[in-house]
Amino acid sequence: MDFLKKNKSMIVAGLILLAVVVTIFIVKDTVMFDESQAEYGNRLEGIDKVKVTDDQIKEIKNNLKDNMKSVELSIQGRTINIIIEVNPDTSVGDAKSYAEKALETLTEEQKSYYDIEALVKNSADKDHYPIIGYKHKTRGSYTWTRDR
Repeated sequence: MDFLKKNKSMIVAGLILLAVVVTIFIVKDTVMFDESQAEYGNRLEGIDKVKVTDDQIKEIKNNLKDNMKSVELSIQGRTINIIIEVNPDTSVGDAKSYAEKALETLTEEQKSYYDIEALVKNSADKDHYPIIGYKHKTRGSYTWTRDR
């Protein structure tokens, strides 16, 4: 008992410090987010079932490479980005059909999981290009920017 009476202020200060530390951890866990899932959270659940393989990416590039200057394809989360640079003499209609051709390699499950964005560029024809097509996962085809 003598110990408690002599060190009463130290014990109270220790308990207050302990309460502050516990409160800091509780607030940190409720306010701060988990760094391992910070970018997408749980929005990518099921992506392993419909993953786009490297072979499919190569096939898309090979199917489009014949009539193009370059084809780039990247996947970010649930979006597939296709950047196509067409030859200078390519019409807008043909360019749109090339973007549609890129969908042929993907399975129906992949098309209904991923949003697909196609950017078609032409360095020689600045009046009609670039055009952008976007295919939402629930839609069957691209929605294109209006022709200029």
